[in-house]
Amino acid sequence: MPDLSANIIVGAEFDSSDHRLSCHPEMRLDMTHIIQSWMYNLARKYKILWLHRPAGVGKSAILQTIAETTLEAAISLLGATLFFSRPNSHDDPKCVFITIAYRLAVRYPLYCQYVVRLLSIDPQVVEKSLVKQFEMFIVQPFGIRRLLAEHHDTVLVLLDGLDECDGEDAQCEIILLIGRFVLQYPTSPLIWLITSPYGQMRVLVHSDQGRHDVETYLQDNFSKIRKKHRQSIPSSLQQWPSESDFSTIATRSSGLFIFPSTLIQFIGDTAYADPISQLKIVLEVIGSTSSPDGGHNLFETLDALYTRILSEIPQDFGRKELC
Repeated sequence: MPDLSANIIVGAEFDSSDHRLSCHPEMRLDMTHIIQSWMYNLARKYKILWLHRPAGVGKSAILQTIAETTLEAAISLLGATLFFSRPNSHDDPKCVFITIAYRLAVRYPLYCQYVVRLLSIDPQVVEKSLVKQFEMFIVQPFGIRRLLAEHHDTVLVLLDGLDECDGEDAQCEIILLIGRFVLQYPTSPLIWLITSPYGQMRVLVHSDQGRHDVETYLQDNFSKIRKKHRQSIPSSLQQWPSESDFSTIATRSSGLFIFPSTLIQFIGDTAYADPISQLKIVLEVIGSTSSPDGGHNLFETLDALYTRILSEIPQDFGRKELC
């Protein structure tokens, strides 16, 4: 196990402190229900579910929530999780199946025994190709030997943000290996839940559920900001933000979580200014990036906000820090 753990992607599991982005209990209920129905359906037709949509719609939060709720279930199906992230250097394809193997070994003693025997015979397995690693860590135990099949109907493996794994060739190879495996060994207990910008299952953005989710997120976080910074927000403001201001932000979000989450971070950051002033800046930026016909580009608004923030940093800030 120490040999295995020395080669995993550290911090890429769902319970790592690197990412705590689970959904609000009332958000993305449509997607979580669909995924859970697939997970717990032993008569499922497919053993891979691929959740896709552009960046920022909350795919990672959905998988984080699935992992948390599945682990807390009376009978947990959760086997292994891997959340890819280029900014956090969680993107080495050579460590993908080693990381999955390590997480499975931690959860299942029978599989742990297999891994220990394997590495005692050939410690260099961790240095071999993706194909060989997949053969030894997945195909042999779960396909050929049918390890765990008598004890577990379903073992869930979550791979979030596959597009952030380093190299498109490696991404394709990982998918091909998993796809061939589920076709060749349909009785294996392993099922795979994957997210990336590609696939067959769509997360609806401009939908009633999407708009409801964003509004719930904003209400919850504005409430937290008000409680945390009650000294900065006078009691005379019985409603903050106003209904009009809240509606402006919720409407501009268009169901994409990257927008409201960025704004909430900015508004709640008292190192920059007080929440009331920061909300005013956000509304000014939104107004300045709206076209006469009411149309808008979501990412243009984010760019404008970042530009506004950066433009107000003193020119000698970097020199002072270096000194």
